[in-house]
Amino acid sequence: MIELAPNHKFGLPIATPVMPAAGAFGYGDEYHDLVDYRCLGALVTHPISLHPRRAAHPPRIILRGETLLIHTGHPNPGLNAILRQFRELWARLGLPVILHVLAANPAEMVEVVDKLAGETAIHGIELGLDEHTSVEKALALLRSIRLNSDFPVIVRLPFSGVATLAQPLAEAGVDALTLTSPPRGVLPLPEASGDGSPPLMRGRLYGPALFPLLLHQLHTWIPRLPVPVIACGGISSTADARACLALGASAVQLDAVVWRHPDLLATIAKELAYDAGNTAL
Repeated sequence: MIELAPNHKFGLPIATPVMPAAGAFGYGDEYHDLVDYRCLGALVTHPISLHPRRAAHPPRIILRGETLLIHTGHPNPGLNAILRQFRELWARLGLPVILHVLAANPAEMVEVVDKLAGETAIHGIELGLDEHTSVEKALALLRSIRLNSDFPVIVRLPFSGVATLAQPLAEAGVDALTLTSPPRGVLPLPEASGDGSPPLMRGRLYGPALFPLLLHQLHTWIPRLPVPVIACGGISSTADARACLALGASAVQLDAVVWRHPDLLATIAKELAYDAGNTAL
């Protein structure tokens, strides 16, 4: 077992170091025929907010080579609807379920964890922070979870915010950190605007080109952090996962590659298990 929350009273043990990233795997209901769930360390859900969120206006996706620029707005039907629809499924999965939560402020976060009280199918919270999150807000959000629930807390750091947020959160008692959420980017749309210049789309970047940036973050920060680190960003092969683990990551999350190759989750998990002498998967 791999322990993602070694300092938490309940802990957050996972059987394999491989899991889908938030947004890559829905709520756990979409890949049953394509993925052997026994190979997953945990299910990390699609981002969930207290209130329903609408999808961003199109266009929402630009593909440039193997790089994706995506702007979705994190649409979801809100926490109440998601719990009603998926709590029974999560209880049957047989693996830890980590809720990826978006909260605008600490008061909203308190409402979220109040609604999660008694939800036995949920094993942890991954708090998603955007690139505008200050240290003060990040710490306040963490406190709002800590003081009002017993869930282990992982914080997924924004790519541009690792240097300012990682150490304060670790010192404040976060259980683990995910490095990182996708960085922001801008690409021109194919259609020209009225003056002939290409309109621009802003969004989050995904693809294997991000992997060297991830390794740089891991190489820089893992030696400085006293908490487990989950690697996320551009991982698209077992070799990539091995490189992250060799740098000290406790686990890896796969994001956009899952949409094209969902079977890669199980493939990587099995090959890593073989490396460790475990042929049970």
